[in-house]
Amino acid sequence: MVFSLLLAACQKIDFDKSSTGEGIETGSFRITSPVTSSNIALNAATPSTPFVMTWTAAKPGVDKPVTYKWIAVKKGEDISKYSFELPSDNEGKATTLTITQEKLDLYLFSKGVPANGTVDLNWTIQASNGETQVNSTDLFSLTLKRFGNGATPFILYGPEPILTTATVDPTSTTDFFQFKWQKSVPAAGSPAVKYRVLFDKEGGDFSDPIFSIESNNSGSDSSLQVSYKRLSDSLNANGYEDMSLENRLVWTVQAVSGNWTQLASVTNALNLLREVRMYVVGGLNDWNINNPVQIIPDKGPGRYAKIFYAYVLFNKGDEFKFVNAPGDWKNSYGVVGGSNGTYDLQLDKPANIVIADSGVYRITIDVSSNKAYVQKKAPGTVGDFQSPSWDPANLNPGVYVGPNKFMSIVSGNGPFKFHDGTNWDNSGPDKSRWWGQHKKAAQGILDEDMGGDNITAAGAPIRALWDASDPQKPKYQTFPATLFLIGDATAGDWNNNSPDLPALTYQGNGKWKGTNIQLTGGKEFKFLLVKNTWDYNFGGVKSNASENIFAGGQIKPNGGNMKVPTTGNYTVELDEFNSTYKVY
Repeated sequence: MVFSLLLAACQKIDFDKSSTGEGIETGSFRITSPVTSSNIALNAATPSTPFVMTWTAAKPGVDKPVTYKWIAVKKGEDISKYSFELPSDNEGKATTLTITQEKLDLYLFSKGVPANGTVDLNWTIQASNGETQVNSTDLFSLTLKRFGNGATPFILYGPEPILTTATVDPTSTTDFFQFKWQKSVPAAGSPAVKYRVLFDKEGGDFSDPIFSIESNNSGSDSSLQVSYKRLSDSLNANGYEDMSLENRLVWTVQAVSGNWTQLASVTNALNLLREVRMYVVGGLNDWNINNPVQIIPDKGPGRYAKIFYAYVLFNKGDEFKFVNAPGDWKNSYGVVGGSNGTYDLQLDKPANIVIADSGVYRITIDVSSNKAYVQKKAPGTVGDFQSPSWDPANLNPGVYVGPNKFMSIVSGNGPFKFHDGTNWDNSGPDKSRWWGQHKKAAQGILDEDMGGDNITAAGAPIRALWDASDPQKPKYQTFPATLFLIGDATAGDWNNNSPDLPALTYQGNGKWKGTNIQLTGGKEFKFLLVKNTWDYNFGGVKSNASENIFAGGQIKPNGGNMKVPTTGNYTVELDEFNSTYKVY
């Protein structure tokens, strides 16, 4: 008996480890949409459009399936005492709740929300298996507005997204953008739809657009024709006044019916660069009116679209005209009066401007007063390297190296600017001009209103290139000041990156000198300013390469090769400022 009791006391007991409970794990399901703090206005024009809520599935018990319902209370009330509830799809079995806007509007009406009224709710999802009810750990807020006015969704037709930059004339009232879109239909009983085209910066959401323009026919049409000038004026009026910068915009359309606002379903890009253009035509382009030479717009305050200028190398007796558009001589300005570099102009008159002496000239037109100014000027440099410093009356000259390209040598470290002399007076279009680093643009872009930052010359002497070959965006470069001989008369041959090109040494004041340079007789050479490019070189003014180099002479950019008569070691000098050379 005792033995039996002891055996019973030591017997192992096996428990059934299978789950028999019907609990639902708290926190096992989460709300996925709509996000908390959503503000949703029901659209009376689209009553069949579904309103959808979604969430992840709850972890169920063993035998009894889980069903779901949406529960809500007015903001500030206890969610456990919910007064709003709707079952999920598929008789509560789905993890979605789909209801048309019309049915949701009627449901809100049954809960006492007035027409066009708004209710602020706190809501969650409740899971139940018949024994246990568990709320999601998410408690979201939601604002719902009942039907009032409404308008149907719509899409944009055009212009197509402009991903590349569209260049426009900001003064033109005859060139247009045509904006078009699908009509939006108002809800029954709602007022007619009115439209506005909204413009915002790239990446903007139109909650605070830069500006907007009413569509045609006082906002009634689903189109807008807007001139380049109106678009540019709107940008200027809203702080986008710098026309040297590209305007990267997005646009969409807003449809309004009574108190209902509907944005188009998509947005489009519109990247703009505003350019006012003026040209010159003459001997410099063989009088080709169809391909005139574009010049630089003055973008200083009060001058844009009025004053234009360029720096041009002329020969004595050359003639030219200003032209405001290619292709028609009626667009050209002829001289009707004036002399000594200041001329009165008038459109569609025959008289040309005639150059009295050879040289580089700054030519300027002021279309607001029909005046032209023709002055011997070229961009050079001023700065700390001068003595006295920053003295435009003692301008460090710029050497012409191509159309609207000038290169100056800055001989000392420190800040400098480009300047065309002779003082700091820019009170009129015939006065001085100067340029620094543009305050808002990338490194290497020049300002165009005389208000730029100083440029730093590091590692002097350097070459400073003033480059307005793109007249809409003058720029600059700096690189070490060098000068080489290049050609088959030299050890480096015609290889513009050869380490064997003979180098000249800078002497100051634009002068260079090289001694004991071996040149081969019967071969040719010229001067190379910068290695690894043919953009900047000097050659003889005469095209005949057999000219007598020992007599020296004039040089010019991209001039002719010069032939060495006899092999020997020579001293070579070059004066950039006076465009002369010597060999002895």
